[in-house]
Amino acid sequence: TFEAVSVSEKDDKGNYKSTSLTVSKDTQGVYDMVKGFLTQYNSILKDMNTLYYADSAKGYNPLTDEEKEAMSDEQIKLWEDKIKDSSLRRDSTLGGITSAMKNAMASTIELEIDGEKKKYSLSSFGIMTSKDYTEKGLLHIYGDKDDATYSDKNDKLIKAIEEDPDTFI
Repeated sequence: TFEAVSVSEKDDKGNYKSTSLTVSKDTQGVYDMVKGFLTQYNSILKDMNTLYYADSAKGYNPLTDEEKEAMSDEQIKLWEDKIKDSSLRRDSTLGGITSAMKNAMASTIELEIDGEKKKYSLSSFGIMTSKDYTEKGLLHIYGDKDDATYSDKNDKLIKAIEEDPDTFI
């Protein structure tokens, strides 16, 4: 992003002085941007999974006034929270959105670079789901030093950003 904040100074002849601009490759900045996006994606997906796979509230019907009188405020709150927490359990709309998000992140695209067609997916850059099925589709950057489970893998993402930014970006 460039933002002009003023006009260049003029020289003795009334011509504008030249302005120089230095551009550098910010591999870590791009990596951090992708990592930040995946962190947000995982957070949203985790919340959606929690709602969709919530425990059943079977047998927890709304309390009558008489039932509330026989319970403490804390008991009423726990009872009502149980019902509220399961309100989106197995909801078809939530399930559809969750599936669409996962499918989009697992999809493949075809790019033509220098006349050569290649297919890419997030896994091409070492961004994969866990082998732990209980994560329900959360994504990891293999080789990310902050991911204790996958930090020992090759970091294809940083390599792609460094060596072939045209393909990556």
